[in-house]
Amino acid sequence: MALDRLLKGFADFRLGYYQEHLDLFERLATEGQSPKILIIGCSDARVDPGILTQTQPGDIFTVRNVAAMVPPAQLPPDERHHGTSSAIEYAVRGLNVEHVVVLGHALCGGIAALVDGKQGAFASFDYLSTWTSIAQEVRDGAMRELKGRPHEQIVRAVEQAAVVNNVANLMTFPWIAERVAAGKLLLHAWWFNLTEGQLYAFNPDTARFDAVKGIEVTPTVQRGTPLSAIKPERLLLALANKKPAF
Repeated sequence: MALDRLLKGFADFRLGYYQEHLDLFERLATEGQSPKILIIGCSDARVDPGILTQTQPGDIFTVRNVAAMVPPAQLPPDERHHGTSSAIEYAVRGLNVEHVVVLGHALCGGIAALVDGKQGAFASFDYLSTWTSIAQEVRDGAMRELKGRPHEQIVRAVEQAAVVNNVANLMTFPWIAERVAAGKLLLHAWWFNLTEGQLYAFNPDTARFDAVKGIEVTPTVQRGTPLSAIKPERLLLALANKKPAF
């Protein structure tokens, strides 16, 4: 059974990794967590941020949801349930992370469902379409600018443009915008191609995702970055081979 594998895995963890890193877990238990990085990733079982980045417990604060979506800030705050927004707030305001990474990926089922819409296999689901509608304008823009392109190209364009859109949505939270303006917080738009094991980072100067070849990347948003640089339509225009407006 699938659950048996999990329980065996936990037993192996307790007798192996936990014992080997007992000092680390004791420190985390007594001193608490102080990660410098928040990663907003997809719930997809194939794309685990901790495994992809080879980090240890305590290194990253992780939020995972369908398609790695970031809803725009609800202002003024209301009393509805804002799971992703509350996790982002805790990481930024409570833990004072220095980096926020939005990590999208290839073959994302949530994005595919968004692109397919009412004709898709998940059109009857209760919550999925409402959640992914966070990137509805991105989807509509891709359908318009890339009309006639293969379905796979459109889905990939929406996968990448949605990541940029999510970074733009991060800037709608006042306490994020303030920290970026003060140089205390950097925002990153990343996309992982799991079929080739390659990470890509959005370049706001070219409106493209560039393959990450080394260990240094330019942040998508830092102090002084104009908001016009992180408009997802710039990426869509670039993919459509039209000159993106800056």
